[in-house]
Amino acid sequence: MASLVYGTPWLRVRSLPELAPAFLRRRQSSLFFCSRRSFAVVACSSPVSNVGSVRVRFAPSPTGNLHVGGARTALFNYLFARSKGGKFVLRIEDTDLERSTRESEAAVLQDLSWLGLDWDEGPGVSGDFGPYRQSERNALYKQYAEKLLESGHVYRCFCSSEELVMMKENAKLKQLPPVYTGKWATASDSEIEQELEKGTPFTYRFRVPKEGSLKINDLIRGEVCWNLDTLGDFVVMRSNGQPVYNFCVTVDDATMAISHVIRAEEHLPNTLRQALIYKALEFPMPQFAHVSLILAPDRSKLSKRHGATSVGQYREMGYLPQGMVNYLALLGWGDGTENEFFTLEELVEKFSIERVNKSGAIFDSTKLRWMNGQHLRALPKEKLTKLVGERWKSAGILTESEGSFVDEAVELLKDGIELVTDSDKVLLNLLSYPLHATLASPEAKSAVEDKLHEVAASLIAAYDSGEIPSALEEGQGAWQKWVKAFGKSLKRKGKSLFMPLRVLLTGKLHGPEMGTSIVLIHKAGSPGIVVPQAGFVSMEERFKILREIDWEALNKDKSVPLESTATIST
Repeated sequence: MASLVYGTPWLRVRSLPELAPAFLRRRQSSLFFCSRRSFAVVACSSPVSNVGSVRVRFAPSPTGNLHVGGARTALFNYLFARSKGGKFVLRIEDTDLERSTRESEAAVLQDLSWLGLDWDEGPGVSGDFGPYRQSERNALYKQYAEKLLESGHVYRCFCSSEELVMMKENAKLKQLPPVYTGKWATASDSEIEQELEKGTPFTYRFRVPKEGSLKINDLIRGEVCWNLDTLGDFVVMRSNGQPVYNFCVTVDDATMAISHVIRAEEHLPNTLRQALIYKALEFPMPQFAHVSLILAPDRSKLSKRHGATSVGQYREMGYLPQGMVNYLALLGWGDGTENEFFTLEELVEKFSIERVNKSGAIFDSTKLRWMNGQHLRALPKEKLTKLVGERWKSAGILTESEGSFVDEAVELLKDGIELVTDSDKVLLNLLSYPLHATLASPEAKSAVEDKLHEVAASLIAAYDSGEIPSALEEGQGAWQKWVKAFGKSLKRKGKSLFMPLRVLLTGKLHGPEMGTSIVLIHKAGSPGIVVPQAGFVSMEERFKILREIDWEALNKDKSVPLESTATIST
């Protein structure tokens, strides 16, 4: 946004509220307010067109890591802004001085950037409505608090902590809501001056009408209404001069010209206090949209006891930002079709706040993992190969992160990879040779009884003659030609040929495409491919193990000893 709003320099608006442009001073016909406590209040948010464009904000507190619930709120704000051609503002709510840290702020910014949710205004980005940290806006809050004091919407409260505790206890005994009794609401000027002269600490409390109700039309939840007699006069400025959350948020959203407030449903009760402040300061209210909570499988609020809950944790676990964004968008939103796969650009195109569900969304880590796999395999071939190859090298499995072996291995194994970290397991599994354990398993019984020892003898003879090494050296085509000829010599084909070959050459009953697997195992035996400590069993070592199998004992006992230096647990 330009530095001028309706021709008025924004700096002058901050320092002199009476010079604020019309959109900050205009009364809304849908909201009626009177500071006299006997009058009723009925409020309803209506569409905001104050600055001619959509402006939304995400306002995290830098007191910890970015929770997946906060990430989804940020995503919905981002998608709404982008879909409407508006602005996505990032504001740091760091008024909790004891818990807020710059380290946490940096982590939140990093997570948002990793997700691809770039902000138009906020920390590190210039904007006309800054500063964008609440800790740097205290002068603005005090200015508006004084304005409320002058207009009579707030008053000084000199109640001590002990008095407030006593009020709550008395209300509890009478089974009444624990609201402030209004002791200082009607104090005379002389009583106030007396306390000021004594230096008694005081807070600023907002005068809440004793009767009436307040209503908003939430974009997600529809009409929401509160009775004002359950609220009581609430604090907007603490005795130490620090503003209270609801006051900060209202002033910030208004002076930043936020048109739509999209946030978690746990903030819905705050709307009552904020709406009263909006009207008292003659600010137009934005439209509100309260998004449902993200729930654990047991339908309780998602927390650390359910496993990973922060964006940073999922990043470290090997998740892609594309998969994370896609899954978070589906927690409470859908485009009305069966499609579940979306890029960020497609989400911007499809998103509408009207399709956000007000019911709680269940966080399913299994589906998130599946979704990540979809995006992983959708990456361009070169990018996927580079990502997995670098993982294999950093994990200490391969000596190099690129080359023909990496290219072919990624192509063969990618369907078994949902996280980049899964690639370790599938490659180590390919390189291993747990033949003894496989032959001892009940699942191998039919293969063993199908004259597996005869196939083994013929296979060993072909290896010793040089047929197998020669065919593998020539590559996939030559290997397939040899297998076909080998099958004819044994009068075997289909499963009766391929199952024995798989068991004898890979040491397993199941796995990826057999021909490519065996050619890759042969290639892995070349110098400088596999790190010695990776537990790779070369083709030569596999045939040595085959020669030592006691087939007579195996057929008799249906088991073999599991001791083998070649058997690897993956």
